[in-house]
Amino acid sequence: MKLNRTFAARAAVLALACTVLTACGGETVSHPGSAVEAPSSVSSQPAEPTPTPEPTTAPVAEGSLQLTEKEINLGDYELFTMFKNGYAWVWANGEAGYLSEDGQYTALYSISREDIFNIDVERMTSDGFSLQDNVEKLTDLYSCSESGIVPFYKDGLWGYCDLSGNVLVQPAYVRISPMGQLGWGARESDAGTEYNVLKPDGSVIVSGKNCWCDPRNGYYFVSESDGGIAVLYNADGSVVLEDVPYSFGNCPLPDFTTWEEGVVVSGVPYDRTGAKLGTDGRKIVGITAGSRPVFLDKGGFGILNTNGSVAVPDSLRYISDVMADGSIYVEENGTGVLHHYDSEMNVMADGALARAKAGERYADEERRAVIAPVEICDQDGQQIALLESEVDMGEVFSQADGVLKVGDWFYLYATDTTVQTYQFTPAE
Repeated sequence: MKLNRTFAARAAVLALACTVLTACGGETVSHPGSAVEAPSSVSSQPAEPTPTPEPTTAPVAEGSLQLTEKEINLGDYELFTMFKNGYAWVWANGEAGYLSEDGQYTALYSISREDIFNIDVERMTSDGFSLQDNVEKLTDLYSCSESGIVPFYKDGLWGYCDLSGNVLVQPAYVRISPMGQLGWGARESDAGTEYNVLKPDGSVIVSGKNCWCDPRNGYYFVSESDGGIAVLYNADGSVVLEDVPYSFGNCPLPDFTTWEEGVVVSGVPYDRTGAKLGTDGRKIVGITAGSRPVFLDKGGFGILNTNGSVAVPDSLRYISDVMADGSIYVEENGTGVLHHYDSEMNVMADGALARAKAGERYADEERRAVIAPVEICDQDGQQIALLESEVDMGEVFSQADGVLKVGDWFYLYATDTTVQTYQFTPAE
């Protein structure tokens, strides 16, 4: 998950982040900061190789985190994903498998590079434009799930297995889409129009001509028509809304947005049961902990209670996604300090968390490069580390949704072809 996959980034573009089961496009994301043109004083000559940037570490306080560079030998593989749930998918010389965080490798199957990028029903048949592009795409498709179930390939078809190679769903599909808590989306034939949403045991939840799914938040809908209205379901098959508008073959309309705690349709928020939430006439841009609507006003983001009363005023520049325990992290405008709320919007006191942010780019005349500094700060806004990247966009990539905690991985793309891996550990 990218560091900016938060209300601050998503609401700014009002884009729907989704995985779809036909070719209407992939997950819509935005990178930290906007693209910046190089100053005119920077030479157009190719940049010379740059040394590996070293973290600049500030003094650590009791209970805080430190960023530790990790040598995990991902460079030994031609393609790889980020670590998730303790494992990274890796590929080299036609063989694919999973690498544990302690360096143990398990081979699972043989596959060509072309078929690696041809797994998804969106027909993604080519590599990305850079190392980071490939890592992002492959992480979406091959990451190890919490259950340890991963895609399995044999004789040109896809199924699923565990990390020991035990086949759980026999390879029978020409395309699949890992869908997290939903199970999997699968396409039996390129010539057919049927799409299946599978349970983890391989049984079919639903089939239809058009199928859309959001694996991150656990929604899907199917319809037999080419446009109009579809039924929106939770991952367990319960109905959220019976009249979700969609178009472009199978994609929800732009004013339809899913969140972990609910959905927003035409500016109206609903919880996962389909109950309409109070808004007090405010502009709603999302849903957060406890199915509370998030609004955007002149002062920034704010949070409402379900009856429309204000839980947190419009003073926030950042709201994290909902954590596993139902809590959220927020940052107030102009402070750089993170605060932690539980699911009832009570302030929690805890340490050992951090957040990364991209600083303002500058021209390095000696190296003839535009440098993008990446600053890691603790919950009090104090610098933990400062790194440099020459990549114009998306300098940092993490599985941690903006808030970084003990054990979280951090990926810095120092150039278009190199990645440095770090892990957060308790301060010594």
